[in-house]
Amino acid sequence: MISRRATELILPMLACLLMVSPTCGATIDAITFAAEPGKLFLPANEALDELKWPVGRDETGRIFLLNELEVRTGTLRTLTDGTELVSTDLLTEAGAQVSLPDEEGRVRIGGWFRGFMLKVEAQRVVVSLKRQLLQGWQGDRLVVQTHISSGRDGRTPAGEFRAGPFRTAMHYSTLYHNAPMPWSVQINGNIFIHGFTSVPNYPASHGCIRVPLTDGNPAKFFFEWVLNGTPVSVTKD
Repeated sequence: MISRRATELILPMLACLLMVSPTCGATIDAITFAAEPGKLFLPANEALDELKWPVGRDETGRIFLLNELEVRTGTLRTLTDGTELVSTDLLTEAGAQVSLPDEEGRVRIGGWFRGFMLKVEAQRVVVSLKRQLLQGWQGDRLVVQTHISSGRDGRTPAGEFRAGPFRTAMHYSTLYHNAPMPWSVQINGNIFIHGFTSVPNYPASHGCIRVPLTDGNPAKFFFEWVLNGTPVSVTKD
């Protein structure tokens, strides 16, 4: 006769084997990109740790072999710090089982013994005028963080805004001498988050929020990542 304690141990194991429990393995926050709608990404190292897959890397540490699938070096998306990302499409191509989303939008990656849950959470952006810092979050994951340069003399208004609706890879200012504003995302009237060649660690713009084009190009990354409608909180703190 099976003891109550044995039953308590066996039932969760059976649920895991049947892939019906979202608690089997880690639960990882997905990264989505406005530039690639419908696709889910996560850091390659996190996926590899859970799947226990072999991986080939070149002398710079970039992936060229993923579970025997050849990957062209340098083609994977990266975070601004160089962390390589993999999509669920690529994981499928490399041999992983990928479930359909459940009722909460979570996707199971992997099989019975090796795998994880990938969940999609909302994006949010926080801009600190005091710290001259932009942070982009998706769920509990800090996806992008960069220093910024806001408007001098308090020209960047604090408040609760949303990304968009206007956005363009190259915008030119209609107010200030046709100045180039690459990777522009509107957040409030004529206030944009955009790339710029000069981004000191203090307020220096006419009102927009400047983001660097160097050091991983966070301006481009932010433009490709943030979805229209994402909350953007600009604080005085």
